[in-house]
Amino acid sequence: MSVEALQAVLADIALDADVSAFRDDPIAFAAARGLNPGDARALQRWQRRLLTYRALVRFALSDPLPDCFPISKILLDREDQWEACVAAFLDARRIQSPYYRHIHPHFVEWIAETGWGTDRFPWLLSLAHFEFMELDVLRAPEDASDPGLAQAPAPERRVRFSASVRNLAYPWRVHEATEAEPLPAEGLALILCHRLADGRYRQQELDGPQSALLTRLMDQEPLGPAAEAVGLSFGEAAAFLEELQAEGAVLGYA
Repeated sequence: MSVEALQAVLADIALDADVSAFRDDPIAFAAARGLNPGDARALQRWQRRLLTYRALVRFALSDPLPDCFPISKILLDREDQWEACVAAFLDARRIQSPYYRHIHPHFVEWIAETGWGTDRFPWLLSLAHFEFMELDVLRAPEDASDPGLAQAPAPERRVRFSASVRNLAYPWRVHEATEAEPLPAEGLALILCHRLADGRYRQQELDGPQSALLTRLMDQEPLGPAAEAVGLSFGEAAAFLEELQAEGAVLGYA
């Protein structure tokens, strides 16, 4: 039996949502996975320790989630579904990285790809994604200095944004959800998130033209045509960008 096969069996013990087969009959559990009799007996001999190993692994992988998704947890706990959600996530084996920092985005990606719970909780993906954004923004790479950038907007220039900028749109008012009033109302939310120069997280709600302008500018459309396309004058667009520049979201113009 290869090391990889044994590792796969240990992963089954640690991550399968239902571990009753191993708990009830470790020999049969091992045989069903092709382990030789010697390895099967070893699993039986160390069953108690392996179940402790399972508990420790599951705790290590799930413990970071509530801090990043506190409001999602509150809402799912109301329906006794948070533990079921986490168990399904672990059972899906989506964590393929040795780094804890990847657990949070893998969790959001798993909800997006599987649609877990979204028939019953249609706000879940939007809320979880938005809750992750603060961590994502704060982890964004530091912006390199570029002395070649102009510091004043001009119609023909393209805007250089901070790596921390996120221009977001949700069908739920997720930014208004709080731990006291966690359920987001249905309705369009256009939100800009970025990191301030002092390292703090900043978010603000945008109107439709502002959000559409940023979408075009982040696709490297020149400022003048982008402003005209969304119904803003150059002066209106420039004033908006100068506010963002003062906060560190805009680095300059090329």
